[in-house]
Amino acid sequence: MGSNNTQIEMNNYSFMVLILFINLFFPSFVWSQSNTDTVKGAAIQLMARSQGDKVLLRWAVDTPLEWQKANTYGFYLDKYVYKRNGQRLAAPEKVNLSPIHIKADPVEDWKGIIEKSNYAAIIAQALYGEGFEVTGTNDGEIARIVNLAQEQEQRFSFALFAADMDFEAAIKAGWGYVDTDVKPGEEYVYQVKTAIPSEIAIVKSASATASTDDFEPLPQPLGLQGIWGDKNVLLTWEYELFKAIYTSYNIERSKDGKNFTELSPIPLVNLNDKPEAPAKRMYYIDSLVQNDTKHHYRVYGISSFGEKGPYSDIISGKGSPTLVFSPRISGYEFTENQNEAIIKWEYPEEGENLITKFTMTRADKDSGPYEVIFDSIPVHKREILYSKLNPSNYIKIAAIGRNNQQKESFSSFIQPIDSIPPDPPVALEGTIDSLGQVTINWDKNTERDLHGYRVFRKNIENEEFVQLTVDPIQETVYTDSVQLKSLNSKVYYSIIAVDKRFNQSDFSEALIMEKPDVVPPTSPIFTSYRIENGHVVLEWECSTETEAIHYLYRKDLTENTSWEVVYSTSGTLKTYTDKKTAQNHTYRYAIMAKDKNGLESEPSTPVTVTVVNMVPQEQIKSLSGYADREQHHIELHWKLKDQEQIAEVTIYKNAEGQPPVTYKVLPPHIVTVKDNDINPNNTYSYQLRATMKNGAFSKLESIAIKY
Repeated sequence: MGSNNTQIEMNNYSFMVLILFINLFFPSFVWSQSNTDTVKGAAIQLMARSQGDKVLLRWAVDTPLEWQKANTYGFYLDKYVYKRNGQRLAAPEKVNLSPIHIKADPVEDWKGIIEKSNYAAIIAQALYGEGFEVTGTNDGEIARIVNLAQEQEQRFSFALFAADMDFEAAIKAGWGYVDTDVKPGEEYVYQVKTAIPSEIAIVKSASATASTDDFEPLPQPLGLQGIWGDKNVLLTWEYELFKAIYTSYNIERSKDGKNFTELSPIPLVNLNDKPEAPAKRMYYIDSLVQNDTKHHYRVYGISSFGEKGPYSDIISGKGSPTLVFSPRISGYEFTENQNEAIIKWEYPEEGENLITKFTMTRADKDSGPYEVIFDSIPVHKREILYSKLNPSNYIKIAAIGRNNQQKESFSSFIQPIDSIPPDPPVALEGTIDSLGQVTINWDKNTERDLHGYRVFRKNIENEEFVQLTVDPIQETVYTDSVQLKSLNSKVYYSIIAVDKRFNQSDFSEALIMEKPDVVPPTSPIFTSYRIENGHVVLEWECSTETEAIHYLYRKDLTENTSWEVVYSTSGTLKTYTDKKTAQNHTYRYAIMAKDKNGLESEPSTPVTVTVVNMVPQEQIKSLSGYADREQHHIELHWKLKDQEQIAEVTIYKNAEGQPPVTYKVLPPHIVTVKDNDINPNNTYSYQLRATMKNGAFSKLESIAIKY
């Protein structure tokens, strides 16, 4: 190898070069590489790992141009004691007085390592080769495409990948360091920066901490699985969990489960890990020479320091021929039983030796989801009885081969005849709150083909139910709202069950719900009143609240008394005679209704009544008279009961056969009078009536005297 014209040939590594080429244009983003389109300025990426008695360091510049300059000038490494025995120091203690200057070994020192490591050859070619090309591929296409890329980026990408594979070569290239001057109980800070003069390039330094006490063994790869096919197996295992630890993996295979060999000397790198779509697992397809031979696999990871991790758990399996034939549902026959049919299918006999069983699935819709209704149907069977058909059934039959291969038929639609409606819902219950919010619930029907429920309501017992739900509901709870301030005190609900063929049940038993009483009764009204024999007779129309109690109130305006209840009734009586009245008193009456919840109506419009007795009072105690023929007059005498209340006394006179006329009007203190205007042989009649000071008249007293 020469310093100017040495060319590392890579004829034996075309597959690895292909991986690197893809990695170059579709980055897998291992730790030592970065997307230069998104990074602002060059920086060093540094990793540290403790191995108990030493600390391993790996670093790299993350942009190609600055990487090349750093290779020329080298790097400075500083070391500080950061903690001692778990206690952080007041100030870090610098271990080396001056930074350790680290550069790649000269080209003549690489011969020994190149002979035993192809990765070292790649790094040496990237550092010192006059040109950097991929040669020796079978068709030349890979080399032609790679050579179109910038040579500087080729060197950068290939060299960092090779350093990930060979830590010893990375140290020789000046990108790694082994610190053996370590002490238990001490934690160190390592700082790496380039030796590039600032006037040439600025590269951000990097720091990392490490301690011999922090040693952790490499983890075992997890979740190794195999999907066995026809002379092949797809191997897959967990990638995302350990991608910061392992940069590549190797797979080993064995036929006896004891002696394993690597499938390829080229480690596997995940090419699907991208920032916008992080890879979750690793995948690899291995070809098998023949089926029915058991193979065993295990996998291990390789760290950025070239460490080989522990093996995964071993998995085993066999390849099996690909299923050629697919079953086909050929028909079905309904039995005499409801929702029962014999389902038939076809499958060639020559394919039976490739399968282990049939499975049958069912769904309500062609798009699924499908559920397994028969899991282990013998391979020789071609029909089966199914007794749990729904109104709509999409049926599939699948042939299951070895290693869980399967071939599934197209779906077949089976729809049984159904004219039987579901049972009416039962156990209706409900509540109505103070805001009129109604909640009703009922027991769920047991029919398998139930589609839902329709809810109905009516406000009056004798009217028709009205449907509240537009479409059938699946829940057995329904909320409604009713107007509390209305005339009806009850509300009625009924439920109908509907199956998937839209057969409807009868109405459920009606749920009668009492609405919270927040509306007072309507006011009763007086329809008439009159005075009979000095008593007040009242009539009214009752409130519309059928169970209300009516209270009749009275107030004596003459004596200015307060309102008092004079009568109450809970029946339908609509009249009352008030006998506790006084003559010539004025009374005011009002009536109101109260329901069973204590809500009172507004009082009716009051009526005012003055009690006047139209029957004349007996104020004239006695009336007498006689004819004095000698003096030629008739003389009358009378007595009064209550002279103080009498305003005057009127005397009416008439001869026999003549109408009476007013004869005299006298003050109450005159109680006798002489009538001289008379003629012999006549009979004269006299009537006396007292006029009261309040305008009332007394009873008329009469006397007839013959002259």
